[in-house]
Amino acid sequence: MTDLQLAEAKHKARAQARRKAEAATPQLCREWGLGMMRAAASQPFWQSARTVLCFSSFFPEPDTSLLLAYILKEGKTLCLPRMTGKPGEMEAHKVTSETRLLAGRFGILEPPKESPVVPAEEIDLILAPCVAASPDGVRLGHGGGFYDRYFARTDALRAVLCPSLFLFEALPCGPLDLPMQLIITEEKILYPESFHPTGHLL
Repeated sequence: MTDLQLAEAKHKARAQARRKAEAATPQLCREWGLGMMRAAASQPFWQSARTVLCFSSFFPEPDTSLLLAYILKEGKTLCLPRMTGKPGEMEAHKVTSETRLLAGRFGILEPPKESPVVPAEEIDLILAPCVAASPDGVRLGHGGGFYDRYFARTDALRAVLCPSLFLFEALPCGPLDLPMQLIITEEKILYPESFHPTGHLL
């Protein structure tokens, strides 16, 4: 598949996912977020993670507000992404319950510039957003490449928060698209074949 063909295939998949998103409501997004928190909370990968990079959601993504509060309640270090201003580049910034998030590019809430940057190598778990995902670990993002570039800088466990509504049987994937090691839905956790539920790559 050429780069142009890959771009066209991803564009079609995003359009299909956005049509599915018409069925979403704020209440459903809250239910998704709560279900994902409950699905992850008892898992070994969650219990062993000390520093977690998550995201501040916007509709129709799963509502992460309860999840963010739960991470802090458990005493873990919580980080949220902040765009650096360079194309496709973001950093993880430490936040607390006192941190006031600000609307950044695309209207996404992010930490203020003065909040501490946490080195990528110190992140244990990344909970990434998606437009859609597939059971084999392919994550379809919005196309900016921010998370894909960050994944390449860290050995953190890569998980994607994907409502079952946006779980596709298969999705287009390019050589720079690192696979997810976990797919967390509101109902269950999916482990791609290359990853073992104990948290170790096969």
